[in-house]
Amino acid sequence: MRMLRLASLLALGSLLLLKTDRAAAADDFPLKDGDIWVMAGDSITAQKQHSNYFEAFCFARYPNMKFAFRNSGVGGHTIPTTLARFDYDIAAWNPTVVSVELGMNDKGGTVTEKFVQNMGTMVGRIREIKARPVILSASPVNNGETMQNLGQNKRLSEYGVALKEFSAKEKIPYANQFHALVDVWGKNHAAKGISMQGDAVHPGPPGQLMMANALLKALGAKEFVSSVTITGEGKVDAKGCAISDVKVTDGLIAFDRLDECVPSPIPDAARAVVDFDPTILEMSQYMLKATGLKPASYTLKINGVVTATLTAKQLEAGVNLTAFGPIDKAKDVNPIVAQGRAILKAVADKEAIVGQWRALSKKAIAKDAPAELKTELTALTKKVEEADVKIREAAKVQKLHFELSPAQ
Repeated sequence: MRMLRLASLLALGSLLLLKTDRAAAADDFPLKDGDIWVMAGDSITAQKQHSNYFEAFCFARYPNMKFAFRNSGVGGHTIPTTLARFDYDIAAWNPTVVSVELGMNDKGGTVTEKFVQNMGTMVGRIREIKARPVILSASPVNNGETMQNLGQNKRLSEYGVALKEFSAKEKIPYANQFHALVDVWGKNHAAKGISMQGDAVHPGPPGQLMMANALLKALGAKEFVSSVTITGEGKVDAKGCAISDVKVTDGLIAFDRLDECVPSPIPDAARAVVDFDPTILEMSQYMLKATGLKPASYTLKINGVVTATLTAKQLEAGVNLTAFGPIDKAKDVNPIVAQGRAILKAVADKEAIVGQWRALSKKAIAKDAPAELKTELTALTKKVEEADVKIREAAKVQKLHFELSPAQ
């Protein structure tokens, strides 16, 4: 059953092996070494789901860079209300990047022309503090509407188009998740397929993972992790990783693999949507291909943990190892899943401290603030930075031991 369920994912492997790292696009990705990125938004950002997934991806994919993310989402907020808290909730972090993901609440009473004017004001404030703006469109209202049947989504669609023109004129990185998702969600909703969970405005983990991947893809994030092709005789072709200690004995192929970066962390609660959205695997090309094997089924173990059972034909085509979740939740999970969980937990732990910092910031940065408040804020800032270090530690590349053997 597991082999049948993975058929569509494994078929994608042969296509992904033909792709190379999008070097030009990766160079355009707005995250740079040394950045502090504040993610300004409304209640959808404040959920700390797709923003956390976006952050976890960056720590996994760019382990040699030092950077930090700070969530600045507040329920019900619009561009004007976000501007009203700009000094203590955004600028106070001394950011080098500020992304703006607003519109869901603006659409009720703000025409498109005025919305873009307000965005211009926001961009001006971001540039005043010497930060780089990044604009993210709002996500769709997940109510079954598509581009052929827009109701509540009509103005959000207009916002998405207008922001594209505005961003191009201002030379600002822009990710239009709205138009990437509205038809996919709408048609799936009508078919009563994969649940995005949550509600129409606030998706749960499956929908939020799709949002994060749509944003990352649109911004040109690095898709390629690494690839290994190994023959039945033990000859190896590797990209993005170092292979050592190759052994071929009695049908067993074993080797150690040290990657240059880490596959995308997939939240357990969003795992089902990997089958549904090919973008998720496209954004995490962590490939294994084995050629010249005898026709049979093979067990793949990573660090001694059974990860998948694959046919020689599937291995010949190539598989994306990001696809393999836990086989048995009661037993040890493969180290890819385990590291993804650790990264996501470290991000969530850091954001819990960020929340404490934000609760204190408005009072602490006031001119007449008591000294003890400033001291407390400084101490919380240090705790947030210490939590950043823990995320980087969780995302460090690890040498993994691979074994392919005939299935029993």
